[in-house]
Amino acid sequence: MSADFTQQAVDNLVTQFSSALDFYRELVQNSIDAGSSQVEIWLDFLPDEGGGTNGVIEIHVDDFGDGMNEEIIDSQLTTLFSSTKENDLTKIGKFGIGFVSVFAIGPRGVLVQTGRDGEYWEVFFDKDRSFFKSPLDHTVEGTQITLFLEGDRARYSQLVNESRVTIDHWCRHSEAEISFEDRASIDAELEIINKPFSVAGACHTHFTSEGTELVLAYNHAPLWGFYNRGLALAVVRGTNDLVPDRFAHIAFRMKSRYLEHTLSRETVMRDANYEKALARAEQAASGPLREALITALEGLVTVVVGTPKQGRTPAVPGRRWTMAERGRYFELMGYLAREDPEALDDLLGRPILVTLDGKAMTLGQVREATANDDRLFIDDQLTRLSERLIAQGTPVILAASTHELGGFGASAQGEDELGDGDDGPDLGGLDGQDPVVRVLANCLAGSFVTTNRLQRAINQVTGRLESSAWIEAVELIARPAEVLVAVHPIEPLAKGGLGEDDDAAHALVDLAQDIVLRSIGSGSGAVRRLFAKVRGRAPKIGYRRLVAAHMTGRAGEPEPLFVVAHEVAPLMAKPTPERLVSAHEGQPEAAINVDHPHFRALMRMAGQAPLMAGYCLAKSLLLAANRNLDLDAELMRAAMSTTR
Repeated sequence: MSADFTQQAVDNLVTQFSSALDFYRELVQNSIDAGSSQVEIWLDFLPDEGGGTNGVIEIHVDDFGDGMNEEIIDSQLTTLFSSTKENDLTKIGKFGIGFVSVFAIGPRGVLVQTGRDGEYWEVFFDKDRSFFKSPLDHTVEGTQITLFLEGDRARYSQLVNESRVTIDHWCRHSEAEISFEDRASIDAELEIINKPFSVAGACHTHFTSEGTELVLAYNHAPLWGFYNRGLALAVVRGTNDLVPDRFAHIAFRMKSRYLEHTLSRETVMRDANYEKALARAEQAASGPLREALITALEGLVTVVVGTPKQGRTPAVPGRRWTMAERGRYFELMGYLAREDPEALDDLLGRPILVTLDGKAMTLGQVREATANDDRLFIDDQLTRLSERLIAQGTPVILAASTHELGGFGASAQGEDELGDGDDGPDLGGLDGQDPVVRVLANCLAGSFVTTNRLQRAINQVTGRLESSAWIEAVELIARPAEVLVAVHPIEPLAKGGLGEDDDAAHALVDLAQDIVLRSIGSGSGAVRRLFAKVRGRAPKIGYRRLVAAHMTGRAGEPEPLFVVAHEVAPLMAKPTPERLVSAHEGQPEAAINVDHPHFRALMRMAGQAPLMAGYCLAKSLLLAANRNLDLDAELMRAAMSTTR
C-alpha cells in the first residue's frame, strides 16, 4: 500500500464523522472493549505563559482496561484497519478505525500512555499523524489519551459544553461508568454521565430476550435508541427509515449485542441481526407493553366502579375521577386506538370502558349492545337524554368532551437526550379525534356489530372492505342529543286513543304490518341470510312489530319516518344512512312517525284507497335505500289479498 494511498484513506476516515467530537464515542467504545469498568473524561486549560490570549486545551480520556504492550501498539494502534474484534460479538468496534477519529477535531498533538504485561509505553502523534514511540519509566494502569488543542478561554468553554452534550448523547447508558470534569473551573464538580436505561412515556415496560434488552413506553412523540453495550449506535425521532410505522406511538431503547454500527458510524447496520432485534421489539410491544396498557385502563375503571368485598378485604366504593385520572384515561385510550384493531379481538372480555352511570363495560358487551340497538351511545357527562337512556337499559359510554379533545396534548413534549422531557397528558397522538370513539369503531369494524360465527362467515365470504366497515362502525356511534328522538306510542280510540286521527293512523300502521307479514313473514332465517349475502342480495328483513307514534327530537331538525331497534322504547335512535333496518339476528321493531309528511300523505290516501296506502307504507319501510327491491311484487300481491 503506497504512502499516498494510506494518507488519503486516513483523511477519509477522519472526515467521515458527522461531528468532530464523535471521537468520544470511539474512545469510550475502545475502553469498554478493553474491559474497563470506568472511563474518566476531563478537560483542562493551561494559559499562555507569555500572557497571550491563547493557551493549551487538554482533553483527557482515561480508562483502566487491559492496556497495550508494544506488540499491540505496533500491530493495531499504529496500523490502519488492524483489529482483533472482527468476529467477537462482545466487542463493539469492528473496523479498527476508532482511534483515527481523534484527529477530526484538529489537535496539535495526541499523547497515548498505556501499559500491559509489565510494559509501559507512550506514543505521541503529531498533527500530521506521524508518531514517535518510547518506553515509560513509570507504571500506567489501562490507557490514557490526551488531545492537545490551541485556543482561548472562549473556545475552551465551548468545548466543555459541547463535550458534555456529545458524551451524554452517545454514552448515557454505557455499561462502564463515565465521569466528566471541567478541571479549569473552580466551582466545577465531577459529573457522572450515566443515566438509567429508561424511556419517557406511559406504561413503562422492561423486556429481555436472547441478548437483547428493551425498555418501551407509549409516547405521542417517541424517541428510539439503538445501543450495543450501552453505547448509542443511533438515536432518532420523527420521520425516519430506521423504525417501522408500527412504533409511531411507542418509544423504545434497545440494547443488543447483535446490533452493529455501519462503517461510517452514522446509523445501525441493517442486517439479519437488526431485523431480529426489531422482531423482539414487536414481541414486547404486542405482549407485555400492551398488557400494561390494558391493566392501567382496568385500574382506572375500577376507581369509578369500586371493588366488592373479598374475604377479609373490605369493599371499596367507587368514586369520580380526578381531572388527572380522567386525562390519563383518555390518553391511554388514545394509545389503544393506535394499536392494530385486530388486537382488540383478544381483549373482548376486559373491562376497559366505563358508562356514565359508573359501570364497567367490556368491548364484547359493546358488540352485543350495538347488535341489539343498531346504535352505540357516548357522552362526556350525564344529561336528561342520557339519564333516560340509562333508565330504559341502554348503556351510554363515557367519552371525551369537546374541551378535552382540544386541550390535551397542547403542552406535551417528547423526550430529549438532555432530560426526561414533559410526559404531559394527551390523546395518544390522535390529533383531536376522540380516543374512545376510535377504539369503539375499531372494535365494531373488527367483527362488525356481531359476535356470532354466522356473521363472521358472511364477512369472510363477501370480502367486506375494512375501510367501509370502519366508516359504517363510526356511523353507529353517536351522542344522544345528535340522534335520539322521543317516541310516544298512540293507541286506537277503542283502547284509549285521543281521537279519530290517532285511530286512523293506528289502522294504517296495522295494515302495513299485515302486508309485510303476508309478503315475507317476519324475515329471513340465519341460513337464508347467509346465502343471500353470498349471492350479493339483501336478506329479507321483516319487522316483529310496527307501532304508530308521535316523535320529538332536536329542535329545528326533521324527524325520520320511522326508527328501528330490537324493541320500541321511549327513546330511539334515528337510523343510520346505510343501515335503515336492523340486520341483527332476531326481528326488530319499528316506530312509525305519524306526524311525518309522507305518513300524512298516506293517511289522506287511505281515506280513498286504504290498501294502496298500506302497500306504500310497507314499501317505504322495506325498500328504503334500495333494499329488498325484489320484494315489490310480493308486497303488491299481499296488499291485493288483504281484506280490509
